[in-house]
Amino acid sequence: MRNFITVFNFEFKQFINKKSTLITLGIYVLLAFGITFIPNIIAGNNPIAKFFSSEDNSNFQRSAYIVKDLNFDKTVLKEAKEYTDRAKLEGDLKSETIDEAIILDGETYEYIKKSQSLSGAESSNFAKIFDRLLAKNSYAQNQIDYDKVEALNMTLPSPKLVSLEADADKLAFGLIASYFLSFVVYFIIITFGSIAATNIAKEKVNRAMELLVVTVKPLVLITGKVFAVVAVAFLQVTMTIGAILLGLAVNKSSYVDMYKSLFDNIDYSIFAVWILFTVTAVVMFMFLFSAFASLVSKLEEVNTVITLPMMIFIAAFLVNFYTMGGKFSKLTDFLAYFPLTSYFSMFTRYAQGGASFGQVAISYGLLLVTTIIIALICVKVYRRATLSYGKKLNFFKLLLGK
Repeated sequence: MRNFITVFNFEFKQFINKKSTLITLGIYVLLAFGITFIPNIIAGNNPIAKFFSSEDNSNFQRSAYIVKDLNFDKTVLKEAKEYTDRAKLEGDLKSETIDEAIILDGETYEYIKKSQSLSGAESSNFAKIFDRLLAKNSYAQNQIDYDKVEALNMTLPSPKLVSLEADADKLAFGLIASYFLSFVVYFIIITFGSIAATNIAKEKVNRAMELLVVTVKPLVLITGKVFAVVAVAFLQVTMTIGAILLGLAVNKSSYVDMYKSLFDNIDYSIFAVWILFTVTAVVMFMFLFSAFASLVSKLEEVNTVITLPMMIFIAAFLVNFYTMGGKFSKLTDFLAYFPLTSYFSMFTRYAQGGASFGQVAISYGLLLVTTIIIALICVKVYRRATLSYGKKLNFFKLLLGK
């Protein structure tokens, strides 16, 4: 145990005393704290808010229309510009004098913008007004009172969405948390996995590993190194998330109601499940990266030898991202319990209200057992690769003792 603490302390101090580590940590903390000010900045009355916001069009002053063969009350169009020449209208759209236009005559009904975008006529209040004008005209031709029909429609009952699992705000927070925290896991393993592998490879290439295994057992050596990397990683993550929470505490009272409601429904059990799965997954992959890195004979080979664990992890991230926010299926059931993907998928499932504590416990148990098995396998490979130089090594052959 004393040797483990010695190795852990040495490796941890090496990481934490590097200027690059401290500078990176400072940048992440400042960025995380600064992000919490963005909603207020964008919603405020300042040059930055004006830059991000679109020009006011509440009275349709940036809308235009051409109408032929139809009489209607033009006061509902407020300050919208009326054109008679289509070419002039299209020219003003291209020069961004106006943002949108309607062309309506006996044979044509067009909604025109400068460029195609996700927000089209369906989301334009200006287009909705013309829909009502057309409907009102058609009703009048058939001697039907449009206003009475509309008033009747307003009295008809409509279903209220009720969820038996969680309310809308909690589900919204869970969805946001699953996206954000999944990217945090991706960042941790990609960044620190490469760091752990590079450090092991350096020791192997400069033969420092030979001296270390003489005084310290390979099990203690690799375990101390792995947990030191994990500790540094979570120190960085903890301080970054802490900066976000501090920023939320400072700015929450001035957020608009939508953001206030979201942050009032934070489910802290989501963070507990995430920490449990993430710490275990990071330990598992740090062992894999370290063991694979011990196979190198040259430092340039590091990126090549860690390709397999890296691809396994990236595949798990992409599959989880693809299924995130969708309906649960047999595929998502499998991913939530399969140890090489459950650290993403079960957490996402729980955050989005699709898993019970019992299911989380079973999934985590499988992940923990798999992590222990993989750690023992990696220790065995690391020990056999330690004194093997001058030849190309294979992870699976070393595991089988070949």
